[in-house]
Amino acid sequence: MSKINKKRPIYVLDTNVLLYNPRAIYAFPDADVVIPDIVLSELDKVKTSRADRELRYRSREISRILFELSENGKLTDGISFGKNSIVRVISFDPSKGMPEAFSAKNSDDRILSIVYQVKQETNGRPVTIVTNDLNMLLKAQALSVNVEHPGEEFAYGGIKRFVFKVKAKKRAATATLGVAAVIAAMVFFPQIAGYLGLQQGPSVPEGPPQLVQRFQDYQNSVKALEAQRDTYLIAIKKNPKDVQALVGIGNTYFDMGQLTQDKKNYQTAIEYYKKALEIKPDQESVRTDMAVAYSYLGTVDLAIRELNTVINKNKDYYQAYFNLGVILYQEENDLLGARSNFLKVVEIAPDDSAFAVQAGEFLKQIDAQLNSKPKGG
Repeated sequence: MSKINKKRPIYVLDTNVLLYNPRAIYAFPDADVVIPDIVLSELDKVKTSRADRELRYRSREISRILFELSENGKLTDGISFGKNSIVRVISFDPSKGMPEAFSAKNSDDRILSIVYQVKQETNGRPVTIVTNDLNMLLKAQALSVNVEHPGEEFAYGGIKRFVFKVKAKKRAATATLGVAAVIAAMVFFPQIAGYLGLQQGPSVPEGPPQLVQRFQDYQNSVKALEAQRDTYLIAIKKNPKDVQALVGIGNTYFDMGQLTQDKKNYQTAIEYYKKALEIKPDQESVRTDMAVAYSYLGTVDLAIRELNTVINKNKDYYQAYFNLGVILYQEENDLLGARSNFLKVVEIAPDDSAFAVQAGEFLKQIDAQLNSKPKGG
């Protein structure tokens, strides 16, 4: 902690805050922003889930932001950014203890234990946990830790939905225009594309501000992905067996597929994932990502095959069970097969994890469907 300025406040960000707005770290000028390592782990798990496209995109957006910042130093040491701010990633240190009755197996407890350890080492500096979670808030108050709830200024593109909400076959509509809505609007209403200067259209001074801003965000995201891709390509050219770079560029093309809805990007992602797996086969998250990419291409049989490969090698990798359950449910209409996999997720995943919660919601839907079927012939 020696590099933390003793006169500045410290803000520790919970997972849901970064999913609420990937750029939340920029909301704390003249402060130290701490991201617990368990938060990064939870965000990484979100990226392998098919549950919510918007949330998967935001989790990767966070990764991109931190990736760019890491070019200026080590995140574990602290990196200066924004308006006189410092961001650092801190790991839970079991040797420093944790509050009584807390469990290292509980994600919230581990995050708060990091807050507790930071507070013990900062000589009275104000330490605040920023969270949208009521349970986290209550636990933090019991530890006499300051709690801040993200305000409206934290909202990402005006979208307030940051809790996983999954429905079979279709998703709940959001109140604002997302990237997909921008693309659809340009297809069905060419005059909007004319507003944005994308093609010839009516002479209009300016388009709807919200739509223009969303498209600008889209363009910036595309540019950021292209820059990230080029960085990985340079690394791969230097060392074709650089597993980290191969996985990184695979993730980048996966993100491009999410952003542009161009399936060619998923195919390219798969090609790089395969190269990484040829060098290092036992990468469960990579094989799971590859399976999800296969599912987006419509090659469900290959997706199922890869997920079963993960499960056969690691019976406790609940992310694979979860994705297999989603595919069996949404693509194959195999209610009993999906139910079996979701039950496995509930059995082995941490109770407070997003995967366990979502699996429970799927089980309710499946059981309702099974119970509604007429009994007998």
